[in-house]
Amino acid sequence: MWHRILIVIICITYCCNTATPSHAATPCVPSDVQICVNGDIQKFWQANNGAQLFGLPIDNESAHRYIHEAYHIQNFERARIEYRFGQRKPYNFQLGLIGVEWLTRYQSELSPLLPSDEASLQGTHASCVALSNAQYTVCGAFRTFYQSHGLQLDSLAFITAAESLALLGLPLTPAMRWNRNGQQYIVQIFERARLEYHPENSLSDRVMLGRINAEIRENTPAQQTVVTMNESFLVDTQVPLLPQAILNGFGYRMPVDGYWEQSKQGIYVATSTFRYQSTFYNTPIAEKHRFVSMAILVKNQRASTESGVYYDYRYINLIDTLGRRYAGTTTVMHIATPILGTTLNPGQFYSGQMIFDIPEDAIPAQIECNFANLDTDQSRFQQSIELRVWPIIP
Repeated sequence: MWHRILIVIICITYCCNTATPSHAATPCVPSDVQICVNGDIQKFWQANNGAQLFGLPIDNESAHRYIHEAYHIQNFERARIEYRFGQRKPYNFQLGLIGVEWLTRYQSELSPLLPSDEASLQGTHASCVALSNAQYTVCGAFRTFYQSHGLQLDSLAFITAAESLALLGLPLTPAMRWNRNGQQYIVQIFERARLEYHPENSLSDRVMLGRINAEIRENTPAQQTVVTMNESFLVDTQVPLLPQAILNGFGYRMPVDGYWEQSKQGIYVATSTFRYQSTFYNTPIAEKHRFVSMAILVKNQRASTESGVYYDYRYINLIDTLGRRYAGTTTVMHIATPILGTTLNPGQFYSGQMIFDIPEDAIPAQIECNFANLDTDQSRFQQSIELRVWPIIP
């Protein structure tokens, strides 16, 4: 009996001692607000030796947008990781141009190298490399570092020129002397980083990436483009329409795969994945007509004390640039995920597909959605998604 208990204790002790600590997979920095690396950015950070190249996180992941692109970012001591939804792998992860930002702020602290600086930097690495489209060369120890470091864009072990460019970008300056707080450093500024030469270090650590992003963030006010991770990207009514050339292309094909969206009275609606089709589920199409299909996502973002809503495919219309309305066809019943009569209570969401039968000359302009509130009055409201603005790329 005691032998069995001893075996159990040994097994439990072994399991506990060999288990991976939970914090190892999710690096966190102690602070007033817990700062951690999570999700897809964490995977990218770990795959690229993030502790050494990027440093520790200095804020949590947040959502940003330009007029035509949405992305998530997280700032680290030496880099800003940008997860761009509209790019294909491996370019969906990019490093922000923080070198450009740093140079605009601190260029006055740079001065030309002294002859002794140049001799130290060159050492036994006397050659330089000229990069395509770059005004300045990369020389000596900086060249060695540049050509031996990069982002992991493929499965190959050696570093390619594209991978070095993805990590550092093009040089914005030659090697220069940086005068900071009474200290002198040999540096070279790149689009995405600052290389620093430290002759006092061992040979393997003489070139290091500077804490350039931490320096920028120390004196930068909070960006007004940030929205929290739980909020949707709301289409700004001031966002300009798509260029006319792209609008004209709506008559032939949708220009990109992305989200067009709208939020009203706590109900968020997004539509995407537009396709023109000549046939669908063996259903014939009338002469000079075609089908247009799309995916629609609806979220009830109201407070738990507020009412739910009811919607149905019959409540959704497509409006073309001439103002003509088209109701969803009964062909929708054959779609794998049709939008049928659905009740959405606060906190719930639902996605499905729609298909419309439209004339060949019809150019989609808006998606009109009608909702019935599940309140005592069964009140209704309507919202329209404007397709003629830049979409959010998921």
